[in-house]
Amino acid sequence: MKNNSDIIQGSLFEDDYLIRTLGSLGNSPEIALTELVANAWDAGATKVEVFIPEEKGQKLTIEDNGIGLTKDEFYSRWMKLGYNRLKHQGKKVEFPKGVSLQRYAYGRNGVGRHGMLCFNNEYVVIAKKNGIESKFTITTKSENEPFLIKSQEFNKTNKSGVRLEVNVEKNLPSADTILEVISARFLHDPKFIISINKKTIQLEQHQGLVFSDTISVNKIKLNIHLIDSKKSRKSTLYQGIAVWQSGRLVGEPSWILGKKWYWMEEPDRLKDIPLLFKLMI
Repeated sequence: MKNNSDIIQGSLFEDDYLIRTLGSLGNSPEIALTELVANAWDAGATKVEVFIPEEKGQKLTIEDNGIGLTKDEFYSRWMKLGYNRLKHQGKKVEFPKGVSLQRYAYGRNGVGRHGMLCFNNEYVVIAKKNGIESKFTITTKSENEPFLIKSQEFNKTNKSGVRLEVNVEKNLPSADTILEVISARFLHDPKFIISINKKTIQLEQHQGLVFSDTISVNKIKLNIHLIDSKKSRKSTLYQGIAVWQSGRLVGEPSWILGKKWYWMEEPDRLKDIPLLFKLMI
C-alpha cells in the first residue's frame, strides 16, 4: 500500500467506542475525577480546584496551576491513544518556574486524561503555557476517529495550567463523596491542595481516619494519624509511611525508611485495609 488512495475502507467508530474501552474510568465518577486530579499532580500543580454541579446539564470544571501544555504538546500527548508517559517524559514531574518540589508521576499509559468522557462525549480543554492559552473542544462524535479536536482557538495569557470543562449529561457525582475519596489519595503531600466546590479536608477531619496518637521517640514527638484510603487506591504507589517536617513532605511515602522495613500488626477489623501514615516531627 503506497498511499491513502490505495485504501478501500478504513475503520469506523461508534461515538461511544472510546468510552466503552475505558471500563470503570468511563462510568465511575469517583475514579474519573481521581484520575484527572492525578493528571494535575503529574503536571506539577500545587493547587487543584474542582467544581461539581448539583444537577445534570450544568458544567463541571477542574482547574490546576501546573505546567500546562503547548499546542504541539497537546497534539502529541493528549491526542495520542496509549501515550507512554515514562517513555516521553520520564518518572519525575516537571514543575512551573519558581516551584521547588520533587515528586513522581502517577501516570503511565495515558488513559486518565479521558476521564471527562465519564460525564459527556464532548468536553473542553483550556491549556496555558509559554504565554499562550490554547482552547480545544474534544468530541467522540465521529465515525472516522475514536476522538478528535472539534474546534480550537488561541489567546495570550500570563498563566500556566489546565482547565477542563464538561456539561454533565450522565454519572453526576456527589461533591461530598468525591472530596472524601480524592482527599484520601493525596493527603500525604501538604503542598498539593485540592478543593471540591471550595471545600477542603484536613487529615485530622477525614472520615477514613482510623485513629490518632502522639508518641515520643528519643525525645522527639511524633503525631501519628492512620488513614483508611482503600476506596481511592488503584495502586500502592503512594501508600506507606509519609513523613512531614515543618509542613513539608520528606521524601516519598513508603513502607521502607532507610534500610528498615516497617509494618503493622493489625487487629482483625483492620486486616487488608491499606493504611496511609503521616508522621509529623
